[in-house]
Amino acid sequence: MKSNGDLKSKSIVGFIWKFFEKAGFQIVSMIVQIVLARLLLPEDYGIIGYLTLFINLSDVFIKQGFTTALIQKKDADETDFSSVFFANLVVSVVIYIILYIAAPYVAIFYSEPKLTSVMRILSLQVIIGAFSSVHDAIMAKNLEFKKSFIRGLSNIIVYGVSGIVLAVLGFGVWSLVWGRLAGLLIGALTLWITVKWHPKFKFSMKRLGGLFRFSSKVLGTNLLNTLFNNINSLIIGRNYSSADLGQYQRGQNIPQTFMTSVDGSMNEVMYPTFSKLQHDLNLLKSALRRSMRLSMYIVFPCLVGLLVVSEPLTLLLLTEKWLPSVPYMQLTCIICIFWPLSARSHALNAIGKSSVTFKLSLISKIISLIILLITAKYGIIYIMYGTILTSLISFFITSYLVNKHLNYSLKELLKDLFPILTAGVIMGVVVYCVNFLALSPFITLLIQLPIGAILYIAFSVVFKIDSFEYILDIIKGFVKKGK
Repeated sequence: MKSNGDLKSKSIVGFIWKFFEKAGFQIVSMIVQIVLARLLLPEDYGIIGYLTLFINLSDVFIKQGFTTALIQKKDADETDFSSVFFANLVVSVVIYIILYIAAPYVAIFYSEPKLTSVMRILSLQVIIGAFSSVHDAIMAKNLEFKKSFIRGLSNIIVYGVSGIVLAVLGFGVWSLVWGRLAGLLIGALTLWITVKWHPKFKFSMKRLGGLFRFSSKVLGTNLLNTLFNNINSLIIGRNYSSADLGQYQRGQNIPQTFMTSVDGSMNEVMYPTFSKLQHDLNLLKSALRRSMRLSMYIVFPCLVGLLVVSEPLTLLLLTEKWLPSVPYMQLTCIICIFWPLSARSHALNAIGKSSVTFKLSLISKIISLIILLITAKYGIIYIMYGTILTSLISFFITSYLVNKHLNYSLKELLKDLFPILTAGVIMGVVVYCVNFLALSPFITLLIQLPIGAILYIAFSVVFKIDSFEYILDIIKGFVKKGK
């Protein structure tokens, strides 16, 4: 068994590789989307937004189904891996057939004929994902995220080049569709080369049944999360114009892209790390508290900074036609602040409390649905206000359950995060004041960004925030290795 020091080191290195993979992919994705946003009208860009819910739900079955149980199961063997591989292939084909048949009805639902062909082509990503899902689980189980970075790099290059070229040539929405599929295909092939595992002709329904007893609860939780994370787009697309949906999706894009890179990387590394500590609750709690402080230290100032610079950033990158998306971007930044707190649910899953997290998710989603039904008729802004309220309620419910099962109280959490939140808020207020100078968007950002970084680092030193020192130690360690 590896020592805690080895596990800590692998977790840190894993996070760094995973961050570079996600950050690189999301940066290229953002470049493609910026090109599309400049070439298309908001109502054209909203076409992709119509399909977000259907595609994301399909991906959950492949990426968050049996593979989650493979990571959690300590003695998973070749029979487990191969059984999951073939099961995922069958499930992906069934899902694709369902999406293919449903495409015309989705187009009718939204009164948008283009959706039929777009949905049928884009849905192929479900089958592509099934071919590499077990390889992903093996990498996560062994914390071998350098291999994931290599896969991500190949994905980035193909996705970026093909997407941008097609956009410049006038393919519009299809540049994003074909670019994404090409990148995923090359990424999957790269994974088959770098991960030394190939499926054997072994299959056991009994093994699948055992894995499903755990994964069904995690799958249910993730399906609910995905459904309700995207249901706003469904409601907006059905009740408002495609231009409104395009502005809403655009406002969400940059904050969520950033969170997928940072918080997503942290969670993908921390879940297998928590699983390895599941029999020592004291070490698990310590790892959880450190991960909470570290992720919030990185995420919070960036979201606060993005909130206060959203208008000049939008003008600079997307031009005036996307200014209506600014309020949506600002509210999305507030909503995303709650994302790092989901690490507490991952810790509960790691100790086998997946039924608890499923019930928690179910309760939160019922509350979310009630609030959504109340706010939907008042406008998109009120829908987002309702999402913030739901996040607050879920935060307090989760805090109660985490204290019950892991002895990590709300008071301890707030004590851990208070210096970080204080430093971030003060920094945000100062940076926002630069907007009153009425300078050009480029000059405004040129002033705001360094001021924000300097202030936050200064407050980190003054408040003696341990995550700052932790990051410095990591950087020093890498510099020494480089020398």
